[in-house]
Amino acid sequence: MQEENLQPLDLMKFKEIVRLESSRLGLRALSTEGETSFTLALALSAAVKKVFYEKSEMIFSAEPALEKKAITQFVHKMRVDAMEKFNTTTVFAAIQLAFNQAELEKQTCLLTLIVYMEQKFLPEFMRLMQYPYIDYDNETEVKDGCGTLVNLIAGQYKREMTVLGYKDLMMSPFESYINTSPDGVSIPKGMTEKYELSFEVEETKRLVVELVSLDILPKLIPLEKRAAKKVLVVDDDLTNTKLIESFLQSEGYEVIVAHDGEEGLKKLKSRPDLIVLDVQMPVMDGYEFILEKKNIEGANQIPVIVLTAREGMVDMFKVEGAREYLIKPFQPAALLHSIQRCI
Repeated sequence: MQEENLQPLDLMKFKEIVRLESSRLGLRALSTEGETSFTLALALSAAVKKVFYEKSEMIFSAEPALEKKAITQFVHKMRVDAMEKFNTTTVFAAIQLAFNQAELEKQTCLLTLIVYMEQKFLPEFMRLMQYPYIDYDNETEVKDGCGTLVNLIAGQYKREMTVLGYKDLMMSPFESYINTSPDGVSIPKGMTEKYELSFEVEETKRLVVELVSLDILPKLIPLEKRAAKKVLVVDDDLTNTKLIESFLQSEGYEVIVAHDGEEGLKKLKSRPDLIVLDVQMPVMDGYEFILEKKNIEGANQIPVIVLTAREGMVDMFKVEGAREYLIKPFQPAALLHSIQRCI
């Protein structure tokens, strides 16, 4: 492993990766109905990398290998032979994600995650993750250690899925096994294929994570519910405005763009629900804009999110009633969360 400044999931870059990878592999990627299982597999890869970076400040020595494989059915469950992953004694743990607790109890899950690792290597992996020592000859400790890993990964994966537009999913307790599960593993009904992600440590495969998901997982929060919301972006940086515009449109917002404060004042007539405001602009800067806006609107103030590279300016805008502040550079997901808090 090696150190790297790993950033949170960047939705715009992530969607571009999805498009490129799906085109290369000849797979369907994004859907207006929701995320495909392939998209969700790439999000899972991001979640795994983030977990290990946050726990050990290290990254895997190569990008994970992603393969689509057939599922071996076993009485409506998936048969698991963990020895196929490493050809040595292997521990694995499975967890399911569902809409709610009732769905979990009915075994109607949306996703199943399975984490595999060589039993002899698990203690070292947990040490890297700053967990207490595990005796690899103690079956209970090994199973619990692998269960801890699948819990960490599933928890981060749930957070990544909120970036993709889902509410928080319910997570089942983990189930851990050595080499095989006598009764198989519960998976979403009707699925015949899975995605397998293989991660390397020091150029040797050490971790395998599988995802079984519905072929298309529908959005839990339909974009149509946000479609009526209108955002005015006031920023003279053409690259920045284009990125923000594309991102917000993909999230179901109507976007109006102005390239300086004076143009922004004219576009207040369109009655936006929210304003995303840059500070440094020609003709009229962000501070002048917000002062003029207050005079025009009176008591009915449209909420403002200020974008600034200078933290010292935050207090100035706070006095004038700005609702939120983002320090440049910022992640698109942070902007989305700010917008959702304001409107």
